[in-house]
Amino acid sequence: MKSGLLHTKKFRRGIKDVQDFDEIVIVEVWEIALNPETQVKDPVKNQPAPAEGSEGRGPSNPYFELVVSEDRLKASLCLEGEGKENVTLEDIKKFLKEKRIVHGLVEDSALEELLKSGAILEDLCLVAQGTPPEPGKDAQVNYHFDKDPLKIGIMKAGGGIDFRDKGEIPQVKEGALLAKKVPLVKEKPGKDVFGQTLAVEPAKDIPLMAGPGTKSSEDRLKIYAHRNGRPTVSSEGRFSVINELMIPGDVGLGTGHIRFDGFVDVSGAIEAGFQVKAGRLTVKEIHRGEVESETDIVVSGGIIGGKVVCRGNLKTRFIQYSQIEAGGDVIVEGEIIDSKIETRGAVIAKPAGRILASRILASRGVMAAQIGSASSKPCFLTVGVDAHLHSMVKKLQEEIAVKEAEKKKLKASLEILDQAAYKLKEDVVKWVQVRDQLGSEQRSCQKKMENLDEKNDPAGLAQAQQELEKLEQKAKSAEEHLQKLMAKEKLILEKTTPLLSQLKELEGAIEPLQGEIKKIQDESHKKGIATVQVLKEIFPGTVLEGRHSKLVLQESQYQALIKETLRKEVSPEGNHTTSWGMEFYPLPRE
Repeated sequence: MKSGLLHTKKFRRGIKDVQDFDEIVIVEVWEIALNPETQVKDPVKNQPAPAEGSEGRGPSNPYFELVVSEDRLKASLCLEGEGKENVTLEDIKKFLKEKRIVHGLVEDSALEELLKSGAILEDLCLVAQGTPPEPGKDAQVNYHFDKDPLKIGIMKAGGGIDFRDKGEIPQVKEGALLAKKVPLVKEKPGKDVFGQTLAVEPAKDIPLMAGPGTKSSEDRLKIYAHRNGRPTVSSEGRFSVINELMIPGDVGLGTGHIRFDGFVDVSGAIEAGFQVKAGRLTVKEIHRGEVESETDIVVSGGIIGGKVVCRGNLKTRFIQYSQIEAGGDVIVEGEIIDSKIETRGAVIAKPAGRILASRILASRGVMAAQIGSASSKPCFLTVGVDAHLHSMVKKLQEEIAVKEAEKKKLKASLEILDQAAYKLKEDVVKWVQVRDQLGSEQRSCQKKMENLDEKNDPAGLAQAQQELEKLEQKAKSAEEHLQKLMAKEKLILEKTTPLLSQLKELEGAIEPLQGEIKKIQDESHKKGIATVQVLKEIFPGTVLEGRHSKLVLQESQYQALIKETLRKEVSPEGNHTTSWGMEFYPLPRE
C-alpha cells in the first residue's frame, strides 16, 4: 500500500447505518523505511526493500496506521504489514515527530510496553493525548430588588385579576444591598497533539457600576443604596437610586396604583378607582382617585370626587364632591363645593374662593370670599377643634374605659374572695378552739387514768380509757376539718394575689393615659381661638361651631371676622356670670 491520507468514518459498534457515526478521523497510512539492521528484506533478491516512492514497495512491508480524532486531542497508532514486529521505539518516536505529533505524547515506557505486549501490533493504541480547553463561566449578577416590578395585574382572593394593581414599586433604604456580582471564571485554552492552541470562547464579564444614589464596595462586587428611593439599573449595568418618580401621563390602567415613599410627579390625572401613595405629590388633576401623601400635595388643576389624605399642606384650584384630610393648610384658589374637609391647619379660599354646601372642620380657622349662597345647601363650619387631637383623646378615653371595666371585674372577683376568706377565717378560729378544748379534755382524762391506775381501779380505768379514745377520735376529726379549712384559705390567697397584681397594673396603666389626655387638651388650648374670616358675604343658614358654642346664622354678614368669645354678663339679681358665644367683628384691613 502506498503512503497517503485516507478520510474515513469511525462507527459505533453494532451500527450499520453509515449516516450514524461518532466522529470523523484522519487515517494516515505511512510505509516504514526501517533502519538497515531492522529493515524488512526483499524475500526474492535478499535486498533491502525499495525506498519510499520506489516501484517495488508493496503491502508486505510494515507501515503505520495513524488516526487523529476530529478534535485533534487524540492520536492513535497501529503497526501493520510483515516485519512489524521489528519496529522499535525510536522508529515510532521518529515517525511521530515527522508527523508533528509533539504534544501529550505517552511516556517511552508506555510505548515500550505496547511493543512488548504486541498490543500496538493488533489494534490502534493511544500514543498522544492533547490538553482539552476548559470553558470559563460568565459573570453573574444577583439582584436584590425586582428589576421589572410592574405586572399585568394582581390575583384577587376570589380568583379574578385586579388590573388596577400592577404590584409594588421597589424601594430601598440607605445602606441596602442592591446587587452582588459573581466574578467570571476565566477560560483556559487547550492544545492539540500537534502542539497548536485550541481556542475557547472567552467568558463574558458584566459591568457593575455605581450611579447616582449608590456606592460600590471596595472589591467592586457589591452595590449599595446611598439614599432612600427607587432602585434602577440601566442596560449598561449602571445602578441608581432615585428619590422621585415621574409619571408622564395619567395614573390609570397603564400604570396601576402608585406606591412610592419619595416625590411623585404625575403630569396627567389620577383616574377613577386608582390609588397614589407618596411621600410628596404633584399632579394635574384627581378624578375620583384615592391619594395619600406623607407631606404636601399640589394639584395644578382640581379635585373631583377624590379621597385625599395629606399630612402636610394641600394646594389646588378647586375641590368638588370630595373628602379631604390634611395635617396642614388647605389652600384653594376657586370653589369648594359639596365636600367634607378636616384639617389641623386652616382652610383658605381666596382671593375669590367660595365654600358651598360643604362641611369644614379646621383647627386654625376658615378664610373665604364667600360662604354659602342663596340657593345652595348650608355650610357647617367647625373651627378651633383639632380633629386629630380629638380622635386621639377619644381613643385614649376608649382605652381607659376598657381598663376601667377590667378593674371593675377584678374588684368584684376580689370582693367575693374577700368574703369567702372572712367566712373561712371565722370557721378556722372556731375549729381551733374546738381542737384546743379537746386537747385539754384529753390531758384531763390521761391524768384521771393515772390516778385510777394508782388506786388499782380496773373498772374505772377501762371506762376512762374508752373516754380517752372517744376524745382522740374527736380531736383527729377536728384536726382534719381544720386542715381542709386552711387549704381553702390558702387557695383563696393564691387566687387573690395575681388579681391584686393585675389591679395594680391596670391602675398604673390608666394614670399615664389620663396624663396623655390632659397633655393633648393643654396643647389644643395653646393654639388660641380660631376665627372665620369672610372677605365678602356669609349667607344665612350657615352653622358655626367652636369649642364651647354653636350658632346658626340668621342673616347675612359682610366682610366679617367671626370669633368665639367668652362673654361676661350680670344677671338681673346682680350675679356675675360668663358664657361662650360667637361674636362678629369688622374684618381688619390688610
